[in-house]
Amino acid sequence: MNENLCMGCMEVKGDLAVCPYCGYSENAPRIQSCLPPRSLIGGRYLAGKVLSYNGEGVTYIGYDTVSDRKVSVREFFPDALVSRAADGLSVEVRPNCQIQFKTYLSDFLEVNEKVERLRSISCLAQILDIVEDNGTVYAVSEYPLGEPLAHFLERRGMMLTWGETFDLMMPVIRTMQLIHEDGIIHRGISPDTIFITPSGKAKLTGFCISAVRAARTELAAELFPGFSAPEQYSSTAPHGTWTDIYGICAVLYLCVTGLNPPEALIRSPETGLVHPRERNETVPARVSQAILQGLMIRPDDRIRTIPELLNRIGTAKAPAEAPTAAFDSGVIETARRPQAPERQNTGRAGRPANEPAPQPQQRPQRPPQPRPAGQRQAQRPPQQRPAGQRPPQPQRQQPRETQKSGGSIMLKAMLITLPILLLILIFTFWALFGGRERNESYKDNIVTSSADGSSAESSGFGNYTPPASSPSSSTTVSQTVSEPSSESSAEASDSAPGGWSMIQLVGRKLEDVQADGEITGHITLEPEFIYSDSTEQGTIMWQDVSVGTSVPDGTVVQIRVSKGGQYVTIPDWEKKTAEDYAAELEELQIPYQLEMRESTNYPSGYVIGTDHLEGSRFDMDSGKVLTVYVCENNQSY
Repeated sequence: MNENLCMGCMEVKGDLAVCPYCGYSENAPRIQSCLPPRSLIGGRYLAGKVLSYNGEGVTYIGYDTVSDRKVSVREFFPDALVSRAADGLSVEVRPNCQIQFKTYLSDFLEVNEKVERLRSISCLAQILDIVEDNGTVYAVSEYPLGEPLAHFLERRGMMLTWGETFDLMMPVIRTMQLIHEDGIIHRGISPDTIFITPSGKAKLTGFCISAVRAARTELAAELFPGFSAPEQYSSTAPHGTWTDIYGICAVLYLCVTGLNPPEALIRSPETGLVHPRERNETVPARVSQAILQGLMIRPDDRIRTIPELLNRIGTAKAPAEAPTAAFDSGVIETARRPQAPERQNTGRAGRPANEPAPQPQQRPQRPPQPRPAGQRQAQRPPQQRPAGQRPPQPQRQQPRETQKSGGSIMLKAMLITLPILLLILIFTFWALFGGRERNESYKDNIVTSSADGSSAESSGFGNYTPPASSPSSSTTVSQTVSEPSSESSAEASDSAPGGWSMIQLVGRKLEDVQADGEITGHITLEPEFIYSDSTEQGTIMWQDVSVGTSVPDGTVVQIRVSKGGQYVTIPDWEKKTAEDYAAELEELQIPYQLEMRESTNYPSGYVIGTDHLEGSRFDMDSGKVLTVYVCENNQSY
C-alpha cells in the first residue's frame, strides 16, 4: 500500500505518476537538505512532501503506517547549525555548534513534551508521538484538516461580526490561558498558525522554540508582520504572556476590521490604529478599546494576561446595539438597584409588608378554654344520648366532643367502604370462577356470528371487545383471548382462516408502501419521522408488528421513517449565483435566508459568504436559518 500512496497528499493514487488529487509528481525536484519522500522515521512514520520550514526545522506531511492516517512530522533541523549527511537521512552538527545544538534540542523537546501533555484540549493540534531518529528528534502531530485563518478570511471576502469572531476565537483564547499556566509562550499567534477545521472550529498550531520567534539569534527568525509583538524584534526585550496578548488582539483586529495591523517596526505612538468599532458597528465599545490596548507598543501599557483580557472583552457575546460601558460592575449594580425596593415591599409569603399575617393572630382563639360554659353544657347532658349508648368514662368527659366527631367520621367511612369492598370481592370471585363460562360464551358468540357472516361483537364483562372485521380475524382473536380447549381451537380454525400475514416493511420507501394497495388495503400506517445518518431519507427503519404475524384488516401499524441525517454539510458557495446556491440548499432541505451586502470583490448577485463556515455541519434540528450573503454593487466587476 505504501507504494501506492501519494507523497503529496497521502491518498492512494495507484500506479499513476501524477496524483489525480493534488497534482504531486514523484519526479518533481525536491529540497536536497530535506528528507527524501518515503523516508521511514522510527520504523513507523512515512515522511512525504515538505509543508513548511523555518530556522527551527522542517514540517512534512506524514503517514502513520500503524494507525493508517495522515500526520504531520516536525523534524528538528536548525539549518544554521546542522546539515544533511551523505546518506540523505542523518543529521550532522556543524563544527563548533554542538553546544547550541544541544541547547536548542533541549528546548524543542521541552516545548513539544508540554504540548503533548495538553492533548485533551481540542483547540490544539495534538502531539501524538516524539521520536528520536537520524541523529535528531521528530514531533509527530495530528494533520491539521481545514485551512489557515488567513485563507478563510480571504476566501470569505468580508470581515466577521463580533459574534462570529467571539465564537471562533474564544476557545483559542481560553486555550492560551491553559498554555500560559503550563509555562509555554507561543510567540507566533497569527492567521497562518490558526487553522479552521471543516467543522468550523479553530485549532492552534505552530509551536516553536523561543530563539526562532525573536530577531538577532543564531537561528533564522520566523516573525509574522503585523502579528508579532514589538519586543520580538529586539534581542534584549523580555517575552511573556503579554507577547501572546499582542498576537491574539492582532488576530481579533483582523477578523472584525478586515485590515492587517501595521508591522510593529513601523508603528509609532503618534500613528494610532483605526478603532474596530469605527469599521464594524457590531463590535461593542469595550471590546474595541480592549483590542487596541492589547496592541499597545510598550509592553507596560499593554494588557498583560489572558484573565485580564477576558475581563476586558467579557466572556459572553454582547448585543451590537448596546455597546456601552455596561461591563463596569458599578453600572450593572446601579441598573439593578431600582428593583430592590419592590422586593422589600413584600413579605416572605408574598404579602405586602404592611399587611398583618392572619395566622399568628387567629391561633390564640383556637384553644377550647375560651368557649362559653353554656355551649359546653349543651353538648354534655347524658339525657340527650340515645338509649343503649355507653356513657363516656369520667376521665374522658373533656374530650368527649372530639371522640363523638371522630366516631361519626369512622362510621360514615365504614358505611362507604364496606359496600366497595363487597363489590371488589364479588368481582374477584366472579372473575376467578365465572371466567370459563364467559370465555365459552365469547367463543360460541363469535363462531356463530362468523358462520352467519355478520359482525361479531360481545357484550361480556371485561376489557375485550372483538373487532368488527372479517370472520377470519374474529376467530383468531377469540382463540387468543379465551384460550379454549384443543377441540374448540380446531373448530374455530376450521370455521375461519387466519388474518392477513404481516410483511416486511423495513428497508422499503414509505412512498412505495403507501402506493401499494395490497398493503394499505389491510393495514393503516402510522409513521414517525426521525433523523438517521445511516438510513436514506424516506426509508422505513422499524415496524412494531413482526413479519408473519396475523393481523386483522384495518390494524394500525406504527413505523419509523428516516428524515435523513440530522447534520448536513454546508456546500461551497464560491462562484455561485444566489439562485444556484439557493437551489442547492433547497435540495439539501437546509433553511436559508438571503441578505444583500455591498462588495466590489464579486459581481452583483453572486454569493460572497454565509454566517456558517462552508464545509461545517448544519444541525437540521436546531431551528436555525442559514444566512446567505449576496453581493450587491453598482460598479463593474
